[in-house]
Amino acid sequence: MSETRKRKHPANESSIKRTKSSKMPKETPPSKPPSQPTPSQPTLSTTPSNDGPFPVNWPKSLPFLTTPAYSPQITPSQLSLLRTLDPDLPTIPGSFPLGPAPHVKITPITDPKHPAHGQSGLFATQHLPPDTLILPYLGHYHPGSGPGLQDEDYDYTKSDYDLWLDRDADVAVDAARAGNEARFVNDYRGIPFTPPEPVPGQKKPPKQQKGKPNAEFKVAWDERTGQKVMSVWVLPRGKKGLNTGIERGEEVMVSYGRGFWEGRKQEGEGEN
Repeated sequence: MSETRKRKHPANESSIKRTKSSKMPKETPPSKPPSQPTPSQPTLSTTPSNDGPFPVNWPKSLPFLTTPAYSPQITPSQLSLLRTLDPDLPTIPGSFPLGPAPHVKITPITDPKHPAHGQSGLFATQHLPPDTLILPYLGHYHPGSGPGLQDEDYDYTKSDYDLWLDRDADVAVDAARAGNEARFVNDYRGIPFTPPEPVPGQKKPPKQQKGKPNAEFKVAWDERTGQKVMSVWVLPRGKKGLNTGIERGEEVMVSYGRGFWEGRKQEGEGEN
């Protein structure tokens, strides 16, 4: 995600945003979590360290996370709800490694026609099949409403990297101060369309939908830490089978949702 084109609260639940591994995703859809998981519980880190390794092009002044960090405002009740298994959630398997993901790369945007020109985006380094996990979206877990929206000298309401994680638990995840590669995922709007290159042995290049997102945010169950986590997934193939996944060299793009852009519009009007 770019450093200036950021997120706001969504208009609905399907747009997860509030006012906004080193293993290739499996070729098959994710399996359901076991009915009685026995994972180790995560460490409640409020001050993430910045000890490498780092992804390529990672800003060294920003802590890189391999597991979530936690606001001191998070309550035991909220943690309990986050650690309550929902068997309907997709799964991040325990075998999915922690650390920089080799199947995606943070890349500076050099195309002057790109809305995030001069910033960065997240690009695939190999083919990512439809409906597969790309990586979790990591950041600080914090209360999504009330006085817990402020941590010491930090105000979550002003963050554009903030996504709802669990509305029932009133928990959101913010990647403004620390996170992983997923924070560089850009919105698809305005990004120039580049037709995919032909695949050897095929007469025609894979069909791709012009001007559409190719990925989405999903709440998932992380078997590695035994809790809910926000994550980024390749869009499913779809009814017409037009989506063939994300090709090597293609940018990972999601929809920030109407709420993000409506919030931006309101902010612009308020500044006039």
